[in-house]
Amino acid sequence: MSAVGIAAYNALSVSAALPDIGDDLGNVGLLPWVITIELLTSAVAILMAGPLIDGVGVRLTFRWSGAAIIVASTLAAFSINMPMLIVARGMQGIAAGMVIAVAVAAAGIAFPAELRPRAFAATSSVWGVLGVAGPAIAAVLVSTTGWRGVLLVNVPVALFALWMGRSSLPGRQVGAAEANFDPVGLVLVTALTAGALATAAGSLLAALIGTTIVIAAGLSYVRHARSVPQPVLRLGHITDPRFRYIHLAAAAAMAGGLGADAFLPLYVRGARGQSFGVAAFSVLFITIGWSAAAVIASRLQDHFSGERVMLLGTLIASSAAAFTAMAVALTAPLPVIFGLLVFVGAGIGTITNSGLAVLQSRVQTTEMGRVGSSHQFLRTLGITYGTAAAGLIVFSVVGRRIDDIESVRELLGGDESIIDPATADALAAGFSWAMAAAAVVITLSILPAVGLVRSSRDRVRSAE
Repeated sequence: MSAVGIAAYNALSVSAALPDIGDDLGNVGLLPWVITIELLTSAVAILMAGPLIDGVGVRLTFRWSGAAIIVASTLAAFSINMPMLIVARGMQGIAAGMVIAVAVAAAGIAFPAELRPRAFAATSSVWGVLGVAGPAIAAVLVSTTGWRGVLLVNVPVALFALWMGRSSLPGRQVGAAEANFDPVGLVLVTALTAGALATAAGSLLAALIGTTIVIAAGLSYVRHARSVPQPVLRLGHITDPRFRYIHLAAAAAMAGGLGADAFLPLYVRGARGQSFGVAAFSVLFITIGWSAAAVIASRLQDHFSGERVMLLGTLIASSAAAFTAMAVALTAPLPVIFGLLVFVGAGIGTITNSGLAVLQSRVQTTEMGRVGSSHQFLRTLGITYGTAAAGLIVFSVVGRRIDDIESVRELLGGDESIIDPATADALAAGFSWAMAAAAVVITLSILPAVGLVRSSRDRVRSAE
């Protein structure tokens, strides 16, 4: 949980330090890469960690990732220019991706099936707590120690995590395949991930270029994976009937919910006239619902199958998303919209908690790392494409109604200028359509969830 806290903190809090970073290091044109590079490298590292976890064990992989966090955070904190900081942030992303993969695999190997949902609920609670406290902690550190303190605080936490996990985490499982390095596969996966991130740039051209890269890299990877014995991502871990429904349900729910939620601050600030502080904290409501529901879902699985709990999560998320879309269209009071988003998050938290538990019940411990990493990677792609789709909808609608889209984008950076009514109306319409599309995508998650319940439970011997 300590190590996962570092990954959550970096994902949720570093943006608070961006103004200070730009003021100190200059070259502000590269500032978005401080966030983007970590998203790219962490997604690839999650896949890279799968074979490592299976081949050398959770414990050794955790030690490597913990050491990488310390080195990367130190380099980032003492960066003397923007390119050096971006490289260090890329290293942080690799370490964070490995930590997330370790946390998922460790729960599957170290705990019996009936306790895994509670282990996942515990790690989800870290994201919930840091979703609320992380930005505030970062703001305090920026005002007292500067932006370097925001990054350097990772070092003592990582040292504590390494000490706690020095001997308790599981080692290599008997019969597991040796760790392999698939450089060609990693290059293709990196290209695929970069293309997916490009689609989230908010323009139609970027979306077309990114999608073209994704398709080309994806087809090349399929050909590559069929020609080598140990690819970094095994195709069977995606397409196997035991796993595919879980992947599809989780990816669809997260694409819809988190994709639209990424533009909630823009809607709250621009369409509803709230302060930047209120807008920034509006994204917490899905996180709060997610974390709370993960705990409840872990208890429900004591009495009902994980497959049925996952189906329940899709029904909650889709219903709440539909009501949220209607509330946005009707310009309901913000507390109503925020309350509905808590239930959207609750549905997603139920889906992710039960989905991981069901996934691990269907795989041998010798492949726990690879299968878990595949699932996390597909979820990341879902979120990326969901964000891209929401951005295209919002900015396309706004672009048809007003001329200056760039002034709208600046609202995400905290511009406190007066917003004219035309811009506010355009943003309201754009977000309304994006939320409606999100509700449709989340509703689609019901179909694979139903298929999961109906499918035969091809379970194998696991940690118990």
